[in-house]
Amino acid sequence: MAWYDGAIFYQILPGAVLSTLSGDENSNIKELEEYLPYLKVLGCDGIILGPVFSKNPLQYGTGDFHQIREWLGTEEEFRNFVEDAHGMGIRIVLDVAFPFCDRSFFAFQDLQEKGEASPYCDWFLNLDFSKRSPMGDSFSYQFFRNMPEHPLFNLDNEELRLYLVEQVKHWISAYDIDGLRLAYSEAVDIHFQKSLRYFSSQMKAEFFLLGEQFIGELARAINTETLQSLANQELYQGLCQAFNEKNFYDLAQRIGKNQELTKQMQVFLESPNTHRIATVLEEEKNLWGIYMALFTLPGRPTLYYGGEYALAGKRGEKEGEILSPKFTLSQYKPDAFTSYIAKLAEIHGKNSELQIGEFKEVYLDHRLYAYLRMDGNSAVLTVLNNDSMDQYITLTLPKKASIAFDLMTTEPVELTEEGNIKVFCEAHGGRIIKLK
Repeated sequence: MAWYDGAIFYQILPGAVLSTLSGDENSNIKELEEYLPYLKVLGCDGIILGPVFSKNPLQYGTGDFHQIREWLGTEEEFRNFVEDAHGMGIRIVLDVAFPFCDRSFFAFQDLQEKGEASPYCDWFLNLDFSKRSPMGDSFSYQFFRNMPEHPLFNLDNEELRLYLVEQVKHWISAYDIDGLRLAYSEAVDIHFQKSLRYFSSQMKAEFFLLGEQFIGELARAINTETLQSLANQELYQGLCQAFNEKNFYDLAQRIGKNQELTKQMQVFLESPNTHRIATVLEEEKNLWGIYMALFTLPGRPTLYYGGEYALAGKRGEKEGEILSPKFTLSQYKPDAFTSYIAKLAEIHGKNSELQIGEFKEVYLDHRLYAYLRMDGNSAVLTVLNNDSMDQYITLTLPKKASIAFDLMTTEPVELTEEGNIKVFCEAHGGRIIKLK
């Protein structure tokens, strides 16, 4: 089993969690190091960190793919940060965007200087030297969405692909990173993904590639030649709908489409491109149930920084804006909800059923959903209740169990002679029960 198969990830936006972006002798990377023992206690195995190559710490768009930005720290300090993380058993995955660059990127500046004589003309999409760009250049070019500050790369160009792959190889050798999250991966050429997978795995056997989105068949995105994982947008939408509309049917249908691929996907409740789940949910009490679902449904659970404190917030409406409310550890003290998240992470980490186990639905109606995760002779039963009323239900298990106990409290749960299990489930809550 690869390290990422059972991993719990924590996504950090450095520009939002640092108290200062001074870039002076008081290095910001030192402040990030304070997160390592905290995240270890929280139960996280991997950090998704970025953007770290962007001029603007709260936006994607890279001017220099070779070095981290000065606002974060020096290369040596970043190497030490990764080394310290590895010493605690935490892997580092960098969050990068390859479909476009910043206008300060050397090849684009060469284009500005030399025009059609530049050797990098084919690195960019739809250049037209008969028109001017919105930024006043003597040529027009295709840019990312409505952002002319982000020229789009032509990833069909082999020279460009090789250049970018060389940068990734540098990151692995210089910093010893463990993977990449590919922001806007739906715009990343499939051939470039294959190049990334091949060369990165040659340098590090379990180098992890996580995509953000994909258009088309999932099997084309997640396989032995391209990505190991992809953000499960469908499951995110299904979870929000299940708890807001008090209807688990759509969620169950989304899970059942391709369970093997679903187990390999990233399951999340917040990301750079969403609002905070505490803002999305119409009833705050449902936070407890939806986070239980995050850690027990098939997939690789990911927390977005500050989510363990149930922070609220909205992503900006402007094109390219990402969810980036300020959050610094010094301002917060762990509370009951933080402890609950840590307990869920502990349960996930200690029970292989929740990491790689087969998924089987046990009971489904609008407001109550029960399912098993099975591995060998043991199983974990999860019961979710999105209703405002307590529920008491007797469930028929597909395989008779002799022992049942609650993984949150360690209290025994009643089993009948017929092989059924009797479960009490509080309103807006859930149960996680170990079966043997």
